[in-house]
Amino acid sequence: MQAVKPELKVDVQSQAIDFIWPDYQAHFSYQRLREICPCAFCRSKRIKNIALTHDQHVFVTELNHQGYGIQICFSDGHDKGIFPWEYLKNIP
Repeated sequence: MQAVKPELKVDVQSQAIDFIWPDYQAHFSYQRLREICPCAFCRSKRIKNIALTHDQHVFVTELNHQGYGIQICFSDGHDKGIFPWEYLKNIP
């Protein structure tokens, strides 16, 4: 069963994205999305408690729907993470 795709509201001015499901809403700043990137490289760094070094003023340059989630491309050149809908829904 595929996760439900949320409605997305991108706020360029506040540099944040709202993900809106019928039963839940999540709000993430661009910076927070970069910090929680689920790609193998970023996950490995977090598991090993190695700080990710990236521009503190990172912004989203592109969003690409991938069916089960969304690929988010960032201004620091990072574009490897596909954020599954369920992953985004379960981030505290």
